[in-house]
Amino acid sequence: MKELPERYFTNKNKVVRLGQLLKEAFPNKTLVDKNCQKVMSVWSEVVGNEIYKSTRITGIKNGVMYVNAESSAMIHHLTNFEKYAIIHKINNIIGSKYIEDIRFKVGITE
Repeated sequence: MKELPERYFTNKNKVVRLGQLLKEAFPNKTLVDKNCQKVMSVWSEVVGNEIYKSTRITGIKNGVMYVNAESSAMIHHLTNFEKYAIIHKINNIIGSKYIEDIRFKVGITE
């Protein structure tokens, strides 16, 4: 009986964990997630307790933060008087221009 060459026994298609592949494919993804978590954790500090109670961050995508507010009056106030100050404060805390815009809509804030 003839022996098979070594190449038949090495597994070129090794099983690799999906998490490891994602870390290799997107090395900066963890930094983005950390920034997002940081923004969510300092939201009450940035906007104050009253606004914090009536708003909720629903997501951050491509530099745009999406925030639900409990009323159109609150959205009007935030858009016209607070928006750019909030962006400036968040970016100072993060240390980079992470948030470029904020979009508000009436929605669930619980």
